[in-house]
Amino acid sequence: MMGEVRTAWDKDGAAAGDGGQARVLALGAFVRETPFPTALLDTNLMLVAVSREWTAQAIAPGLVLGADASGVLEPNDRAALLACAQEGVDFSRYLNVIAEDGSQRYWRAEFGACRREDGSVYAVMVTARDVTGYAESVLRAERDEQRLRMALELDDLLVREYDLRTGEIFFSDTAPGLRKWCVFKDDPLEIVHPDDRQQCADVIAARKIGEARVFEFRLNRDDGVETWIRAVGKVFVDQEGKPEKLVNLFKDITDRRRQTEAIETLAFKDPLTGLPNRALFQHRFNEAVSASETLGEMFGLIMIDVDHFKDINDTLGHDAGDVLLKRLAGMLQRAFRAGDTVARLGGDEFAVILRGLHSEADMMRPIQKLQELLQRPIEYAGRSFTATASIGAALHGDPEADPAHMIKNADIALYHAKEEGRNRSIVFEPAMRTELERRVELLRDVRAAVAANEFTLFYQPVVDIRERRVVGFEALMRWLHPEQGVLTPGHFMAAFEDQALSLRLGDVAFEQSLRQMRDWLDQGVEFGRIAVNISAAQFRSGRLAEEVLERLDRWNVPCERLTIEVTENVYMGWGSDLVSGNISRLHAAGVMIALDDFGTGYASLANLRQFPIDRLKIDKSFVQNAEDEAIVKAVITLGSSMGMKVVAEGVEDADQLAALMRYGCDQIQGYHFGKPMPAGEVAGFLSGFGG
Repeated sequence: MMGEVRTAWDKDGAAAGDGGQARVLALGAFVRETPFPTALLDTNLMLVAVSREWTAQAIAPGLVLGADASGVLEPNDRAALLACAQEGVDFSRYLNVIAEDGSQRYWRAEFGACRREDGSVYAVMVTARDVTGYAESVLRAERDEQRLRMALELDDLLVREYDLRTGEIFFSDTAPGLRKWCVFKDDPLEIVHPDDRQQCADVIAARKIGEARVFEFRLNRDDGVETWIRAVGKVFVDQEGKPEKLVNLFKDITDRRRQTEAIETLAFKDPLTGLPNRALFQHRFNEAVSASETLGEMFGLIMIDVDHFKDINDTLGHDAGDVLLKRLAGMLQRAFRAGDTVARLGGDEFAVILRGLHSEADMMRPIQKLQELLQRPIEYAGRSFTATASIGAALHGDPEADPAHMIKNADIALYHAKEEGRNRSIVFEPAMRTELERRVELLRDVRAAVAANEFTLFYQPVVDIRERRVVGFEALMRWLHPEQGVLTPGHFMAAFEDQALSLRLGDVAFEQSLRQMRDWLDQGVEFGRIAVNISAAQFRSGRLAEEVLERLDRWNVPCERLTIEVTENVYMGWGSDLVSGNISRLHAAGVMIALDDFGTGYASLANLRQFPIDRLKIDKSFVQNAEDEAIVKAVITLGSSMGMKVVAEGVEDADQLAALMRYGCDQIQGYHFGKPMPAGEVAGFLSGFGG
């Protein structure tokens, strides 16, 4: 500021003249000679003098000597100028001047009061200096600050600055709703929800000084409201390179997060169980493979199928099936670690990815826990039922092996678990792959053989012991292989375990047997009854009885000529209600019903009594083993007491026949009387039997 201005003329009383006018004139002469922009105003704000530089720089060019000089400022600043002239209040202002070349210049003007000895003001001196560069920088900073504030306010962003030396915390005055939850006492991570704290700590630990990192977390709110934050953090350093302050930018992304989660739920979550779906499973599997290849991490893969799930849907309804799937999803989440990926791939197929394993035991422990959980009954609509699961597992720990084969390996192990009776878990071994490849090749050959009509029926006689006559035949499938000759079912048993092929082979057997019966009836061959085996797959359509009766009618074969053989496992397992209904209708129509391989399944006496069964067939494994004599006797006694005929299979010699006669067996079947034979040999066999 100018402050008080005095000149040599102030000491000369004569020069003072009227007590001030002389001083103004003398000071005016001084101002005109100053080598920088200067102007002098009297207390009436009249322009008294200006320096040559003031004129040259065209500062306030509209001013005229002896005229009112308040126009040097904006009208709003006239009061400040009056206060300076009358009360001696110094001040400063920026002047915006348009130069002759059209450019804009900024001047810093200092307004200072000139005082007498008694302190009264007799003039105002104005000095100016060009601050164009500085002013432009200030204006830019002000504009940037305004823009930043506007951006913060529009996007509801909060800025937090933490002084690492003093511990002081400063906040912007934006997003007041967040500020309360972003205050901490000792550690910036205090504001992070405990479940997200370690993840944030990992990000911060990996951050370099001066590097900005973005991360998302939930706030640690004591009111329980879930609030997701997107944060940008950066540590600034001082001139010596030491950390000086931590600056964070916070944004509430709760709504966006919920929208994202909703979209992810549609894209990556199974709607029934809430588990990851196949797409997310594949993404997580790829991550596990990448970690295995780059870090050498061992991981495991488990594939799970519910045993007889279709039968559950068919017998108890799809609602019961959904209840089971949701219960299984819960069991899986309890059995495995929180970090493991438990996914539903579709239907009754589930999969689990286990990362960070150290040994096979780490993978087997949760599997054992799952199997224990599965033993607990499930209540639905007033009924209680249990379910079992087949589990295939594969472990990747060999850096030389291709982890991409894991899914196929686990599937192979799952197949073996089903092959060995279900309700078990099996870990993949390389030898299993060769066996599966042989099975796949066999199924391919069977499909081709069905298309080429290479399957036919052989017929084995069933003999009544007391009457010593043939009472019927059992139709047995044979494959007329072009290279290997006649093959028994033991060579293509895998085809019967494939549902689609089982249906096709069953259809072949039924059509051929009906056609053959029609031919024998036309030829007058007295063949008795023909027994045809029916698989579980043939019952699943729910129309087996209708289909059988329609075909009998189409071929004009009486119902009394047909016997249907059903194994215990089909009759008493899942879908028993469906099986029983179809069997009852066929039985009522005159079709005879035989329970095959009795004693090898799990039929109970109560179940035997409630189902329509005309024949009990004793499996050959009991007949041919002398140690099972008591079992054979018990089955014969049981069948007799329940009004059923008992048929013994696999009778190969006279001693076995004699023993069965003593026990009271009704009918026998086996090589002792006749091997399975082509249809063309049946008439000759019948005419020569007993001769």
